[in-house]
Amino acid sequence: MKKSTKKQIKLTIITLIGVILMGFSLTILKYVNFGTDPFSYMNLSIVDKMGWSFGTWQVILNIVLFIPVIIWGRKEIGIGTIFNMVLVGYSAEFFMWIFDSIKLASYMDNMVVRCLVMVPALALFIFSAATYMSAGMGTAPWDALIFLISKKITFIKFKWLRLMWDFTAIAVGLIFGGKLGVVTVLMAIFLGQAVTFVSEKFMKKLKN
Repeated sequence: MKKSTKKQIKLTIITLIGVILMGFSLTILKYVNFGTDPFSYMNLSIVDKMGWSFGTWQVILNIVLFIPVIIWGRKEIGIGTIFNMVLVGYSAEFFMWIFDSIKLASYMDNMVVRCLVMVPALALFIFSAATYMSAGMGTAPWDALIFLISKKITFIKFKWLRLMWDFTAIAVGLIFGGKLGVVTVLMAIFLGQAVTFVSEKFMKKLKN
């Protein structure tokens, strides 16, 4: 097997693991109830209001968002794009089913416990997001779209566009009656920087 092929297989596996761990950590954050990333917060708010499946809704919305990416940003597309579109939502639902069966929510009444659980869950989410993004195997439609928008709106710095993009998701979540947690606001402001930091410090080794 060629070295380049081995590397592609390695990066594909890394991407797959990263996406599944995003679903796992997202589930923990949902139980902690201090908030999730803005995109997940928006989608969780919508499905809670409408009574839909989180995984299925994520796929539907991602397919809609995927259309302009196919037209204008094909270089952002890869196997990681498909993994993210499908597996984050459904893996989160799978872990929710497991945690519901062991009644994890009953352990989250204590504020100290919630805070203690939140820290590693948040760290895992950031680390898994950095893993998935750093592998370079494709970008989620939500993230790809803001890159495409930034190429058109060049008079505004990307970090401010990203901030507006994530706060748009928060606004939609609020419209659907979602409970806004401090973690969601902090992720909107700092997630991109945190992912970049983790990528630069730890992820380069995975691509060698």
